Amino acid sequence: MDKRLFVEPPVISSRLRWKDISLPASISEADLDRIIFSVMTSRLQKAAMVIFKTLEQCEQLKPPIDADIVGARLAALVESDRIVGAGDLRKWRYSEVRLKD
Repeated sequence: MDKRLFVEPPVISSRLRWKDISLPASISEADLDRIIFSVMTSRLQKAAMVIFKTLEQCEQLKPPIDADIVGARLAALVESDRIVGAGDLRKWRYSEVRLKD
């Protein structure tokens, strides 16, 4: 069987940039960072998993935070050298993040 049939090309999950986001009053940037850091480890994890775990923690917020916001914040944290990122963070399933040592 040809394995190329099962290869999924990497796709961009979101093009949203942190500078273009206005957070709802229910959460501050510091609160969101605290939640993101609480679900991360010192080992590389798929960005998609960190986003999913963060969204689980944010479920009670009104209005809720969506995945694009968390993904944009992850990219901003990497750009500001607060966490480590590997790969193109716009492609959540094909990039990874971890806490700094």
